[in-house]
Amino acid sequence: MIRRKAIGIIGCGNMGSALVDNLIKMGVDLTLFVFDKDKEKEHSLAKGFNLRVFDSVSSLASRSDCIIIAVKPQDIESVLAQLAGISGKLIISIAAGVTLEYIESIVGDNSAIVRAMPNLNALIGRSVTALSANPKVVQDDLKLAEAIFKAVGDVVFVKEPQMDAVTAVSGSGPAFVAYLLKDLGEEALERVFIKEAVSLGIEALTAEILAKQTVLGTRQMLKVNFDADILIKRVSSKGGTTEAGMRILEEKGKTEEALSGAIKAACKRAQELAKRS
Repeated sequence: MIRRKAIGIIGCGNMGSALVDNLIKMGVDLTLFVFDKDKEKEHSLAKGFNLRVFDSVSSLASRSDCIIIAVKPQDIESVLAQLAGISGKLIISIAAGVTLEYIESIVGDNSAIVRAMPNLNALIGRSVTALSANPKVVQDDLKLAEAIFKAVGDVVFVKEPQMDAVTAVSGSGPAFVAYLLKDLGEEALERVFIKEAVSLGIEALTAEILAKQTVLGTRQMLKVNFDADILIKRVSSKGGTTEAGMRILEEKGKTEEALSGAIKAACKRAQELAKRS
């Protein structure tokens, strides 16, 4: 008899909560564990879904087949330090700008590691997530990662060098769409996102999926959950890629040219963050 896979989620914020919520709604045959250093967040999520919690990253990891790191980039080093030397686990990191090489440098290069870039639209199951993997990841690992993120939307596979462009297009994209949708409309937004994604090295079909799902998902978010200002704030973080892109939009106005500039600025910031990791 095959044992159910145990998934340990570190971080109970936007993305950790969205994964738990949608995996349970879809009835995916997985056992879910959670941990967050903010015990109020952890308790709230765990109580809502009757999940088991752990008192440390290492204790959660010891019981998990797959560990999803859903913390902010500034918090990832301390999490990875508690996973140093771990083996036989699939590690999935959602932290923007944190490279596979950096993760390997702390946990060890024998670990199977997947880097994931979903977006805020995961809250309503309308994200698009890009996945890239290190050489230790086998086909079954990829299938598991794909199944997890399909619970919150579409999934595409990219090579890691494309992740900075993905971050700019679909990671920061919901904020740009929320800011511009009423003025430019869906068709123009999709066209610019596709053009810029391709110019930044993303394959054309993948660029189309990223663009269309980012625009569509954000439209749905605006319809059911958030007004534009709140959505932009939820996507943005200080010194991050979205902030860099929004600065261009606020300076240049609500035009297609400004959106092109915003995507380029967000990608540049993603590259800068990746170099620092």
